[in-house]
Amino acid sequence: MTGFEPDTELVSRLPLPSHVVVQVNDRWYRGWLIGREHEETGWTGTVQYEDDEGVERTKRLPAERIALPEADRPTERAS
Repeated sequence: MTGFEPDTELVSRLPLPSHVVVQVNDRWYRGWLIGREHEETGWTGTVQYEDDEGVERTKRLPAERIALPEADRPTERAS
């Protein structure tokens, strides 16, 4: 998975839980946004994802490391 475009305000707009992709150690994983918090430095999301070994992980990540999966992105209609 490459080419995801994180949106720092996305975390504040999505309903909980929401299907997302998360960047961990320079790799993107499918996961779920299950919580959020607005901090002095911006939005942080609590996410769950499955790592390379199949272990479910729960982490707090900055909004810059959370994006929508390609299938869930809004599409622009040609005029």
